[in-house]
Amino acid sequence: MDSAVIGKILSLFDVDHTKPKRESQGLSMKAKKVLLCILGLGLAFSAAAEAKVLKVGTKPESVCRGFDGKLYVTIINGDEPGDGGINIIDGDKVKEFCRGMNSPKGMAYVGGFLITADETTIWKVNKKGNATKLAEAKDFPNKIEFLNDVAASRDKKSVYVTEMSQPGWMFDPDGERKLWPVDSPKAKSPMTGCVYKVSLEGKATLAVPAGNKAMLGPNGVTVTGKKDTEILVMGDFFTGNIVQYDGEKFKVLAKGMRGADAVEFGKGAIYVSSWPLGKVWKYDRKTKKTTVLSDKFTTAADFFYDRKGKQLIVPDMLEGTLTFLPLE
Repeated sequence: MDSAVIGKILSLFDVDHTKPKRESQGLSMKAKKVLLCILGLGLAFSAAAEAKVLKVGTKPESVCRGFDGKLYVTIINGDEPGDGGINIIDGDKVKEFCRGMNSPKGMAYVGGFLITADETTIWKVNKKGNATKLAEAKDFPNKIEFLNDVAASRDKKSVYVTEMSQPGWMFDPDGERKLWPVDSPKAKSPMTGCVYKVSLEGKATLAVPAGNKAMLGPNGVTVTGKKDTEILVMGDFFTGNIVQYDGEKFKVLAKGMRGADAVEFGKGAIYVSSWPLGKVWKYDRKTKKTTVLSDKFTTAADFFYDRKGKQLIVPDMLEGTLTFLPLE
């Protein structure tokens, strides 16, 4: 809302004490309440419209806070092997932090390192930007094809990594980023999507098994549960299910958020982004209702939930940007 408009609204509340009481009463209390409501809505819409957008590089995919509390973002870059890596954001300045990766996706800051998934490799990056291979395809108990999101374990000694498997089967080749209908016979899942746990020493073990129809192609992953337990929650890219696994059983928490990329828990809510639909949702765990927070993205990727700043920091991969999306 324009500052001049706000000023005019506020001026309506002024009372001229030099005039007789009847002339100086100004607006009625009811009218004042209506105007305050309008002003509040205007300010809210203004804040949403003015969400900060920052250019950060070619094909940013995942963002998190890391060394010295600064933001770091994975950059897929072009098609040349090794041209991918991580950029650092210091205020509004964006600098190259490390390169040598192919197509880095999810990232988490764990145990004093940035850990990122890159096709069939897990990288471990120190404060100086030196990247070493934490785990490769040969280190996993089963065949892997497409490692994606990364989430820190509660004890900060490991990460959870989704194995999405090759996602080509999910897409209709005649559309742009168009998923097949969920019940399409042309969408034939290999049923290999799962989640691994990888220690900071590079030991990989199976954390969430493949084969459940509610979780065909897990992308996003987050950790919840009480202090002494770890419950994993995944966003299934194809079905749009938000799926919980407690170590024994699967449970669908929410549905309908197709193309689910990032998944994070907030107070009474689950926040989810969609890469093919360009949306960010808020799912209210009490009312079971889903609200679109923004549909202004081209490809909303793996966001960072900045609890202190009360915002989601959302990479738009094809636009090359980060959007700082305010939350209530």
